[in-house]
Formats: sequence, structure tokens, C-alpha cells
Amino acid sequence: MNSSNGKPTGFFDGLIVYAGYFYMCLMGKTTRTVVNAHPGYDELIRDGKPVIYSLWHGRQIFLTWFHRRQGVCVMISKSKDGEFISRIAKKLGYQPVRGSTSKGGLEALTAIIEKAKSGCTLAFTPDGPRGPIGVVQPGVIITAKQSGMPVIPVAFAAKRKFIVGNWDKFHIPLPFNRVVVCYGEPFYVGANDAVEQKSAELKKAMDEVTARADSLI
Repeated sequence: MNSSNGKPTGFFDGLIVYAGYFYMCLMGKTTRTVVNAHPGYDELIRDGKPVIYSLWHGRQIFLTWFHRRQGVCVMISKSKDGEFISRIAKKLGYQPVRGSTSKGGLEALTAIIEKAKSGCTLAFTPDGPRGPIGVVQPGVIITAKQSGMPVIPVAFAAKRKFIVGNWDKFHIPLPFNRVVVCYGEPFYVGANDAVEQKSAELKKAMDEVTARADSLI
């Protein structure tokens, strides 16, 4: 049975977690991936520098597989759905920080900034978890500003996919697929930069890298 705090504890909840993990493995291991990356991103990775990945909420699922086992810290909501996602993320080697803009946001943002300052690579979906779609919420900009870490706009596009008809047009890649993963130019936020202006600039960069992935697939 389910616990009163909304966390999945029963047999069927566990089955959902394992089914989700099985799908990720099947999808990931049967997909041919093409990477298109800005040279600045390649240089950061060669030098072992931590970064902040920024991706739209609807384009996260293949990237979750692609960056598995790298110890990436991610913010995941405190909802029951978030608990399922958190447990799958842990199986894939992520470090979840629980919270969102709607619940536990300040506490989670403080925790993830501390992770950044300790040298942990992060991943943000700045229009999640509830939208509006394609709008950069300030958390990723504040984190980059306080940590000094570069933000990497990233997107994937799949040849064969199912698009869920909800607010974020969530892309679910099918197994036995071809996927393009694109990384944009590293994006920096200075100590004196305005959050609103940098949010608009990051949105433009994320839209561009998403469009590039779509064009290459």
C-alpha cells in the first residue's frame, strides 16, 4: 500500500519504477546516437569542468539516458510522480534534489547551488515542472550566477517518437531509433547580469539548439 506522504511503497508502485527503468534501458541501448556539439562544450568536457545542462521539460527523456552514470545532480519535484522519477533517476546514477518552483523551491535551489559550488554537474529543465512551455524560470540563471559555472543549452530530436499531448509536448522516443543530441555554446552569467535579461538570452539559445536538433534528424 502507499504511504500517507505520497511516496510509492507498494508492489504496483515498484512495478512502475522498474517498468520505467526497463523502458529507458531498452530505448537507450537500441538507439543510434549522433552528437552535434559546440567546440566550447567539447573543450569543457575534455578538461573535466562541471557544467549546468539546460533543456526543455518536453525534451528530457533521452538525455536522461545519455548522461547516465555521470553523477549529475537534478532537481525533481516532491510530487508522487516526482518520487517515481527520482527512483528511476537514482537507478541511472543521478543525484536527485527534491523540490520545484511550486513546492520546496527555495530549499531545493539552495541545496543545488551548494552542489554546484562543490563541483557537481547539474541539469535543469527551466520551464518545468508545470510550465509555461519554453519559458526560462530564474532558478538556472541564479545557480549559474552564484556558482560561476557555464550553462550548456542541450536538446535531442528522435526520428521515431510519441509526443504526449500535454502542456510540454513531451517527446517519448521509441526503441530501435536514431537520435541527434545537440549541445550549444557555453552560456555564462556574470555577477552583475540581470536575471530577466539572461533568462531571455538563454531561452533564445535553447530554442536554437532545439531547432538545430530537429533539423539534423
